Amino acid sequence: MSSWPLFGPKTVISSRFRAVFTAAMFSMVSAYILILTDNVAAGQLVGEKAVVSMTLVVPLLTFIIFVSYLIADGLAMMLSYAMGRGDREQVDRLFSMGVLLALGMGGLFALSMWALRTHLLGFWDISPHLMGYVQDYYDGLLFYAPLMFLNVFFYTVFVAEGQERVCVVGSVCAFVVNVLLDICLCLRIGVMGVGIATTCGLGAAVLVQLYFLRGGRSRLHFRWYWNTNDVLHGVLYSFYHSLDTLLLALLPLALSSCVLHHFSEAYIIVVTVTVNLLTFIVALYTGVVDCLQPMVCQYHAENNLPSIQKTMATGIRATNIISLAIMVLGMAVSGILPQLFGVRDEQMVAEVSMAVCCFLLFIVFLGSTLMYSNYYIYIEKRNYGACLKFLLLLGFPYIGMELGAAYSLNGMMLGTSAAFLAAFAFNLWWTRKSGRLFLDREMLTRQYSYDIDCSVEAVIGLSKLVQRMMAARGLSVHRANLLALLVEEIGMHANQRAKGAFFQLEFSILLGKSPEDDITMIVRDNGKPYDIIKEALQGKHSFREYFIESITANFPRRHYWVSGDENRMTLVIGERG
Repeated sequence: MSSWPLFGPKTVISSRFRAVFTAAMFSMVSAYILILTDNVAAGQLVGEKAVVSMTLVVPLLTFIIFVSYLIADGLAMMLSYAMGRGDREQVDRLFSMGVLLALGMGGLFALSMWALRTHLLGFWDISPHLMGYVQDYYDGLLFYAPLMFLNVFFYTVFVAEGQERVCVVGSVCAFVVNVLLDICLCLRIGVMGVGIATTCGLGAAVLVQLYFLRGGRSRLHFRWYWNTNDVLHGVLYSFYHSLDTLLLALLPLALSSCVLHHFSEAYIIVVTVTVNLLTFIVALYTGVVDCLQPMVCQYHAENNLPSIQKTMATGIRATNIISLAIMVLGMAVSGILPQLFGVRDEQMVAEVSMAVCCFLLFIVFLGSTLMYSNYYIYIEKRNYGACLKFLLLLGFPYIGMELGAAYSLNGMMLGTSAAFLAAFAFNLWWTRKSGRLFLDREMLTRQYSYDIDCSVEAVIGLSKLVQRMMAARGLSVHRANLLALLVEEIGMHANQRAKGAFFQLEFSILLGKSPEDDITMIVRDNGKPYDIIKEALQGKHSFREYFIESITANFPRRHYWVSGDENRMTLVIGERG
């Protein structure tokens, strides 16, 4: 079985992980380049004051983005749980409520920005000339909120549905529209054009998403539905999941306060460089989080513990490799980073460089612990996940920076970095009895998961292995042979569909407490969508499809679910199976 350096062996899970991670990284890089393009366009085509005015509006945009994740994240988690249960009706309801909430909140924000324009802009005591630029940029963003809310919600839902390619196309369209309008509008109407270009770029992304939702190109369907309790639950889940965003906004304040208290104003540049580096690092981690959230939530709803284990192993592996790469690269360019932020004094460059190296020393523990804290929220241990996030991103770092600052600036940054190690160690200690994933160990011994490609040799080999393993578990000869037969027939059917271009299969077998209890078999593959049972019942079947349908006809449950990049068949074998 082939493998990828970042994601491990090529399986259904790692293939899914790679697809989502690539889309998330593309979207993130596009967003960063657009921010840079907006600033460059304003600076080159309007002037330095235009860039300053845009900076003053950034806190408002950051708040809008934070609210957009409050709307999207929780409902997307609930939507993933519904997918894991195979409840398409609930998926459509949650999707519809998200759209209505995004439109309603977006309209409210747009109206508030228009009505409170004078009061919001009045917070800044700046010159009339600069205020003119701020007002122009602000006016160009009046419809930013509803489009951002819709864009973020559609993005999270499409990722959960396995249709992240739509997000990539949307990002490309947003990028092209934004850049072209930046140039055209800046030359004509100044900095207001930058705001309009940003809004229109978001609008282009939303139009792409809406186009995909219509005409049968998506399995999501909008309906007029509202359940206040579900919405409130979604917002609550979102708050837990987005808590790291809030804490990361507070960490720079703590660092700045510590620098001013123990050193001098001149060393604030250390905080500036470090926080910008941290923002970039967390953005990379977000790509991994985007992969973990839908997958872990779906497997949690299925009670599929081995797949949860494999998903988290892939996520932690990717996070650690990213962290180590950042640490090595960051230390290598630490002497250049201060100069990029305008530091010219050689001694200050050296001090900032050493401080950055101290901060990066334990960064690998930040990534893995952040992944675990999000994981605990996905498996509904929300309070512990939130507690761990607080300790990781604010509690321990504050203690570490204060203790280290008593010795030196480098000690302050080293103390902050060591806090990530402390949070990692705390999590190890707290979960020492239950295990870091909080999985039921007794249940885990009754669950099996196998990854193969759909070659004939792999399928036949797995069929024989399953027969031996199930017989060793005490299952009757009939049930053990039935499971082995299902593996062989479904696997060989996949081999025929593949036509030489082998894709991956995952067979999960979930046993009950006794050999006579119901058995659940979950089969996943990342080939093209294909519902064996439906094809057989419609009379379009091959002999193998007819045979599979026949031997499963009396099962208590047969359910097929398709997402953008995988097929899932769930079979429940009853006591008489």
